[in-house]
Amino acid sequence: MKLFLAAIVCLLLSFRSQSCTLRMGIETSFAPYIIQHDDSWRGLNVELLTRLAKEVGCKLEFIHSPWLRSLKLIEQGELDVLSHLSYNADRSKHFVFIGPHQQEVIYLVGIAQAFPGLTNLTQLKRSGTSGIIALLNGAYYGDELDNILNDAKNRTRFVFIRGNEDKQALLLNGRVHGVLEDIVAYHYWKKQAGLPTVGLEPLFEVYQSPVYFGFNRHTLSPEQLEQLAKAWQRLYNNGELGLIVQRYQTAEYQFSLPAPASLLPSL
Repeated sequence: MKLFLAAIVCLLLSFRSQSCTLRMGIETSFAPYIIQHDDSWRGLNVELLTRLAKEVGCKLEFIHSPWLRSLKLIEQGELDVLSHLSYNADRSKHFVFIGPHQQEVIYLVGIAQAFPGLTNLTQLKRSGTSGIIALLNGAYYGDELDNILNDAKNRTRFVFIRGNEDKQALLLNGRVHGVLEDIVAYHYWKKQAGLPTVGLEPLFEVYQSPVYFGFNRHTLSPEQLEQLAKAWQRLYNNGELGLIVQRYQTAEYQFSLPAPASLLPSL
């Protein structure tokens, strides 16, 4: 037990001795995960990452950047962490995945009349659609949708948007007929007063995957990355992360924190 405690103390000291500040790429709003309030940030992902950073003796610096640009800044070494990142082999070249912090479930949300008879991606690939669908530029929605987007005939039915707020605005203003949206986020923005959401509904599930905090494997050392994974496990085990998640439940949709399964490949 004494050896275990000594190891934890050494890891904490190694992080703190480097005057650690983690630079997080963040969008203007993606409720309930990221919410901007004047010059400050809150939301589920912000709270979870803030608690994790505190556990390892770090501070957070929030850098506003659209999703696709944030991915580039990670490659350039100008950011240290992103949230809501699903795993794929390409991303593993730049990220270590700590978490997951959510089981993301993506739906096609929109006007049912614009997508008659459409109930899954297989039908979309085979028959196409008359409706226009907006999705986040640079986001990953699974291999099946990637195959559809690589088909020039079907790709014309999609609009690639730089930020989540812009994507939702196009749908609410009738500029597109549907969006690819996280189901928890859908329930949050649907209940906002004043939004014209009548007639919009989740039509079918497109993709689901665990999503992680993606830490830059080139700006953080292997020791720091290992410490972050161990800190996430401790906070999960003692219930602190679960208490944060509980504050963001809604009557319309309940979700849970997945068990830790951080992905730390050999660096």
